[in-house]
Amino acid sequence: MRAALIKLYRNTLFRLSLLGAVFFVVALIIALGNVYFLTISREIAQVDKSLAAEVEEFQEILETRGLIPLGNEVFLRSGSGDRHYLLTARNQDGKDMVTGNLGEQIVTLKRQEKTVLGEEGTEGFTKVDFILVVPATDTNPASDRRMRGLSGYLQIDGKNVAAVVASRDVEVTMRTAERVKNAIFSSSAIALVLGLISSWFVSRKFTQRVEAFNRLATDVRAGHLDRRAPRNYSEDEMDLLAEHLNDMLDHIDRLMKAMRYAGDSIAHDLRSPLTRLRTRLETAASEIKDPLAQETLFAASDDADQLLKTFDSVLRIARLEAGERREMLSEIDPKPILDDIAELYEPACEDVGLSFSSDIRAGHLISADRGLISQAVSNLVENAIKYTPKGGAIHVSLLRNKEGRTEISIVDDGPGIPEGSRQRVKERFVRLDVSRSEPGSGLGLALVDAIADLHRATFALEEGRKSGDGLRPGLSARLTFPRIRKQKQPSVQLAQAAE
Repeated sequence: MRAALIKLYRNTLFRLSLLGAVFFVVALIIALGNVYFLTISREIAQVDKSLAAEVEEFQEILETRGLIPLGNEVFLRSGSGDRHYLLTARNQDGKDMVTGNLGEQIVTLKRQEKTVLGEEGTEGFTKVDFILVVPATDTNPASDRRMRGLSGYLQIDGKNVAAVVASRDVEVTMRTAERVKNAIFSSSAIALVLGLISSWFVSRKFTQRVEAFNRLATDVRAGHLDRRAPRNYSEDEMDLLAEHLNDMLDHIDRLMKAMRYAGDSIAHDLRSPLTRLRTRLETAASEIKDPLAQETLFAASDDADQLLKTFDSVLRIARLEAGERREMLSEIDPKPILDDIAELYEPACEDVGLSFSSDIRAGHLISADRGLISQAVSNLVENAIKYTPKGGAIHVSLLRNKEGRTEISIVDDGPGIPEGSRQRVKERFVRLDVSRSEPGSGLGLALVDAIADLHRATFALEEGRKSGDGLRPGLSARLTFPRIRKQKQPSVQLAQAAE
């Protein structure tokens, strides 16, 4: 499950769609928040403003007309349905005066059990939010009403004269506020969930089409140039991409066919004359009596033979890079191939004063072509024999590396290859011998690299084992093959993606 979520999050279109959904939710919250501010917050602010004005009126009445007129005014205003007051004071006769329609015994402050009246020593008026408990009547059941008010003391000459509470019934406003808040939260949650679902759906559809292109690229790289990208003819961006990609593949296919035709024509036109030239040179050398002329003719014959081999290698590399023979790969055990190579080259190593050893283990399976694997390993062993000085050692091994992949390695203790040149020597006609005094065409490692690429293998050149005197770094040439995996047929996959 976690891997699936990570894979989904890595999808670019899913992240972009999710980002759009988040922006939409933020915009929705801002819009509904603005509605809340324009309706609820402003209405509450208007209530606070009217209460402050009313308290100022009470203060003015007390100062200009006295306590009794103030009590009468509070009593008159208490007749309004949504206005609630409480006025407590002690008149000149020493008697307590309580007026208003707000009784302390039926009022509960939020989060605390005390009256709405402030303490005697407090100055000014404070905002109070409380609940008014309305007792049941014959027609209406008991109910709790949310109130908002100002509580404080009216003063004359700096002395508290009367305690007053002026409040408004804001139950309807607070219910509306709750509905707006619930709308904000529920709408945001719904929008986010729908955004996630739509992002998943869009990314899934997009990923299916992208995977079809990836499978097409894999098939084309495998040499199946007849594969084409599926189209739905909707003329959208992906369909136009498929159209242009198919046109490009058609062009590449035509070029590859032209190249093969040219290569076959060259091979047919030049191989026969070169073969005849070599035969005539050998025949003339065997018939001529002059030793110097005979040596020259044999040397020319060898040059013609080397030219034929170079020509064959170039054509072979080109065909391997074009993906030919990939369909001929099959599951094989490379051990018999390496056993034959070890048996063949061990005497050759002894003849030139080299020690040869091998560690070829059984139980390996790779998808390969026997002839090509034999050619690649033979090239590497011949290179090791060619460049390892007398007294050196060559080791051939077949084992499983730490990643569980089959690995063929040829290790020597020769001069090695500088790290900066290890990639360059895999190119055609590249030789570290700048003077080119040593025999060879510079195609051996290029052919090995082409064979490795055909097999989806990794061809790496690294430092091998040092010589006994420590002056030579040696060279390790490794062919690492991928694990064998069962896959669906490409044509079936492309057909499913097109549906």
